[in-house]
Amino acid sequence: MASLSTLPQDPKSGAFRAAAGPIVIIGVFGMTLGITYPLLSRMLEERGTSGTMIGLNGAMTPLGMVLTAALIPALVRRLGAWWLMVAAAVGSSLILGLFAVTDNLVLWFILRAVLGSCAVAMFILSETWISENADVTHRGRLLTVYTSVLALGFCVGPAILSISHNSEVLALTVAVVAPLLALWPLWSEKARVPEMGASGRVPVGSLTRQLSVLLVAVLAISVFDAVTLQFLPLYADAAGLAVGQGELALTVLLVGQMTLQFPLGWLADRLGGRTALLLSLTVGTAGALLLPAAMGWGIWLWPMVAVWGGIAFSGYPLVLSILGANLDGESLLLGNTAFAIVWGIGGILGPPYAGAAMDVWGADGMPWSLAALWVLAMITTVAAFLRRSGMR
Repeated sequence: MASLSTLPQDPKSGAFRAAAGPIVIIGVFGMTLGITYPLLSRMLEERGTSGTMIGLNGAMTPLGMVLTAALIPALVRRLGAWWLMVAAAVGSSLILGLFAVTDNLVLWFILRAVLGSCAVAMFILSETWISENADVTHRGRLLTVYTSVLALGFCVGPAILSISHNSEVLALTVAVVAPLLALWPLWSEKARVPEMGASGRVPVGSLTRQLSVLLVAVLAISVFDAVTLQFLPLYADAAGLAVGQGELALTVLLVGQMTLQFPLGWLADRLGGRTALLLSLTVGTAGALLLPAAMGWGIWLWPMVAVWGGIAFSGYPLVLSILGANLDGESLLLGNTAFAIVWGIGGILGPPYAGAAMDVWGADGMPWSLAALWVLAMITTVAAFLRRSGMR
């Protein structure tokens, strides 16, 4: 079987071949999770499950991610990164197959949590893989390509369900097969998978100081992602947009995430990760504050939402780039694990946080709650920048 490294490469950026494996893998898992959320919700609804139980069941995936992410470094030391990724791919396929053969709701809760465990292992290890192998001149662009492909996968998943005319059998078959596609890059690029194991004594104190700045940014971005996915269509309805325009706004935001991250990665490779991250946080803040007014901008709403979604979400690959520029080996693995935990926490707490703000301040509480977190992340990043003691 041909290696991914034999694919055509831009001669000016040969480093991209080292990133092909994790990029393919994350695209496959993005598609898997993208089809899983609406498909499993529809399957539960057709079985007469209440909306509350459907929502709680969906929360099991991020909860599984949060509860098991901290175990990944120990599992890497015991099994090795490559074997753990293979197990996560095969395990995800088997778990999705079990949804087709049981209606036991308790078992569904367990399966969704275990699916989250498999997914978080793949996220942490693929992020560490790409950061470990990337060189300093391409790291920002590689990681923005990585997260853009992830966003594309999340868009393709629901599209498959739509194309199949909500056929459970066809959609679930695709969901079961999709994780197994990750075995191809894992096999062909096995030699490129870094060890990710212990590389001497981990500098816990230094690692904690460096991550403290970045974790605030990760929290703001993860809350932004979860809240916009859940509330942006509802917010647009409350703002008086026509029926269907809220869903269109969310689609435009996701398209912006897929297409506008690479320029920030390019900027990070030239001006430094912190400068690009500060720009991303600034756009995130400005977009949240402008959103109430933008609902009345007519056609100009769409480019505003696209830029907001693309540049604001770019903060995540930028913090990955900053992390990879300063850490390696087990320290890098631990850093990515911390990111995954905080991302999961943001996904769990973000919607209730924004929902409570909407209960207190009305619909505009949604963008205001996002702006508050963006401002906190901006202040933290600027303080680190002024001290000149944070990450590069």
